[in-house]
Amino acid sequence: MRYTIAERFPHPIIDKSTGPLVSIFMPTSRLSTETRNNIVRYKNLLKTVETKLGTEYPGKDAETLLATLRELTEDKIFWNYQLDGLGILASPEETVIYKLQRDIPEFVEVSGTFHIKPLLSAYQGDDSYQILALNKNEFRLFEGNRDAIREVVLPPEERKTLKDVVGTFYEEAGSNAVSLGSSGKVMFGGVGGSTRDEEAVDQEKFFRYVDRYIYESHSKRTELPLILASLPEHQKDFAKISHNEFLQKDGIKKDPQSLDPDALRTLAWEILEPQFYATIDKLAERYDLSKSRELASEDISEVARAALENRVDTLLVNLDKTIPGRIEPGNDRLLVENGAGDMLNDLAVLALKQKAKVFVVPKEKMDLETGVKSIFRYL
Repeated sequence: MRYTIAERFPHPIIDKSTGPLVSIFMPTSRLSTETRNNIVRYKNLLKTVETKLGTEYPGKDAETLLATLRELTEDKIFWNYQLDGLGILASPEETVIYKLQRDIPEFVEVSGTFHIKPLLSAYQGDDSYQILALNKNEFRLFEGNRDAIREVVLPPEERKTLKDVVGTFYEEAGSNAVSLGSSGKVMFGGVGGSTRDEEAVDQEKFFRYVDRYIYESHSKRTELPLILASLPEHQKDFAKISHNEFLQKDGIKKDPQSLDPDALRTLAWEILEPQFYATIDKLAERYDLSKSRELASEDISEVARAALENRVDTLLVNLDKTIPGRIEPGNDRLLVENGAGDMLNDLAVLALKQKAKVFVVPKEKMDLETGVKSIFRYL
């Protein structure tokens, strides 16, 4: 089966607006012993997809789409590596898959719009980050959010140690330390410079390799905040040489080898939580100011029409609220209250297609009684 594993949201697939479009969400287990259960759960959801396609979209496109989704059940490599949740967006032409670090409920929808609210929560919530666990000899990379964390599996040839980078080793006695040094020349302790000086040069060279690798292969692609977990002295040295614009000023100032992944997650969220809620507070203040200038609204009909006119700058959505119905741009009434679907989901899709900024806001941090608030670009 040909599919794309997406690491960013939104993916261009959400621009599709002609059914059948299939959205599948399900919780998954990371344990290899649970692989079979993950597959069984997916097969059960496919039965629902088959029923909905047969009822609402009979025809060749539906048959092609269903056949493609069935192929995934035979992809052993895919199922052997799962996280906490799985999101699948599929059209007859392509399939995009999100592996999520969040527990999500089972959900299946077949319609003319993709269901994206779980993905908004996972990717637009501003609570995701990466942790660089670094000591003087080696490094590891983790990716997480407030709820979960996992180690990023790095190719063996890229996860280099200090020795791999600078070709340095030390005799047990310590007095016969040998280093290639920054010039590439063999240096012995006490000859051509002190061993301590050579150690500092080699340490810097290793840190520069790590900084460059993490930025080029990970940060530049994910654009996630990067938190350094290392001893205090390494925090200072690494920050001095780093060119990674996503490296956070505050780090986890402890030996990462002494911390399990959950401890890393807790400490990372302690650093990022104030920034997360500060962003929400600023959005609330901006909304109130825009409202006073008649450049904001929480009326879903008004916001939907503004989105159609490309006037929505920022959309705030209550993830936990559902408004049954559809937003149909070609319909004069626009809002169709037919008891199926979710208008808030359709509004989020519409706003994203217009390149608006969409945020999932915790209900305890902002009153979203109607389920939505929007800041407009202009009247």
